[in-house]
Amino acid sequence: MTIEGELLGRIGSIPDPCSLATGVPVSIQEMGLIQGLEYAQGQVTVRMQITSPMCMMAAYFMREIEQRLASHADVQSVQVVFDTALNWKPEDIAPEARQRLLERRIQTIGGRMLPRPAAG
Repeated sequence: MTIEGELLGRIGSIPDPCSLATGVPVSIQEMGLIQGLEYAQGQVTVRMQITSPMCMMAAYFMREIEQRLASHADVQSVQVVFDTALNWKPEDIAPEARQRLLERRIQTIGGRMLPRPAAG
């Protein structure tokens, strides 16, 4: 595995806080928020996108990424760069995660939980 792959593995599981609020945890990698990771001589640059200009989680993402990568022996500095073009779209969500979110959405209508079908 390349060092880039190893570092991506460290940050890929960071949960998206908004998905936690829905009860369907989805990682920032599954959400399609990580656009790329570059490593050169101890310097790591992570390129990310956010889902909307109203997203308040940029500081959280930066802190989590910096903490997870700074503990790696080969990392001297971490920079997180956000794409300001706001090109993220729901299709960027990994298909499996999209399906989990859809199933949750189907169960929740008008803010009320629908009863689950009885097993059996």
